[in-house]
Amino acid sequence: MVAMRRKHIGAEAFLAQRDYLLAQYDHAKKQAVDDPVRTEHGVVGEAIVREWLQVFLPKRYGVTKGYIITHNLEYDGPIEEWDIIIYDRLESPVLFVKESPEITKGGQRLAIPVEHVRGVVEVKATFRADMARKMRDKLLKLKHFIGVDETDRYPRFLKMPFTCTGIFFETDVADYTAYRAALDELTGLSDSSAAPFGFLILRSQTTPDHCAYLQYLCGETPSGLAAYPEMSSEFRFANGKHGMLGSVGGWGVNFFPSFVFDLTASLSGKFRPGWASSVYGFDLDRPAGSHLFPIAVPHADTELPEPTSAKTVAGGSDSR
Repeated sequence: MVAMRRKHIGAEAFLAQRDYLLAQYDHAKKQAVDDPVRTEHGVVGEAIVREWLQVFLPKRYGVTKGYIITHNLEYDGPIEEWDIIIYDRLESPVLFVKESPEITKGGQRLAIPVEHVRGVVEVKATFRADMARKMRDKLLKLKHFIGVDETDRYPRFLKMPFTCTGIFFETDVADYTAYRAALDELTGLSDSSAAPFGFLILRSQTTPDHCAYLQYLCGETPSGLAAYPEMSSEFRFANGKHGMLGSVGGWGVNFFPSFVFDLTASLSGKFRPGWASSVYGFDLDRPAGSHLFPIAVPHADTELPEPTSAKTVAGGSDSR
């Protein structure tokens, strides 16, 4: 009997893409070490992820730093600049281009009509409470583009499928209390009208080869994981269900392909909570299970809730 392969051909090369992202990020950090305010590595981080997504995603999607423009004359806010906009390259015009070489490689920020935007990705250098709060506050601004158009003639709102998410390059927390505080900041997005399907942290500060895929969990009753330090504090969704945010399986190499293929599926409306969108890039010889800090394993009879998209919990995509 032939033994089942533990990984797909090309898995190592796929996982090496995460190493490439982190190597460029680390190089930018070293170059900025003497700067009085070290922000360059964060800016470089955005550009690194954009360039990688341009190669990875299907070619129907354009990837840019830029602006979402709406027909909505009632919107009087500023033109928000988004780290990464993923848009329908085949259908979308580019309304205008702003050149700024010192901000982005290539110096371009594009303005995309709201109806052609398929995704927004915000990128932060380090996962800690203040950075998580900034990401939360920025993604909450997507509410200005959520609604139902009465006509398709002059679209004012995002069209389905649409998704959003956040990527952090590494953790920077002193203990599990600080880590949970960072997770708690992101739970404020759980019932937003444009709730993320999850978040990616590319590198653990204790096991650098491992990353984490943070997802919202939902259950009819408390999960029993309230004392589990890898998870957020327990909260309630608007519909009364119990929820938490975290990576139940801890940290591992396979969360990188899991996240990026869920992102791809979300862009086309094919993401299904609780199901792996693909197993390309998985290496089952390198399992998950590491943690940032020593923790107690949950009791054996604790029933773990399935990951779920907060969009589904909040009433489904049709309710946006």
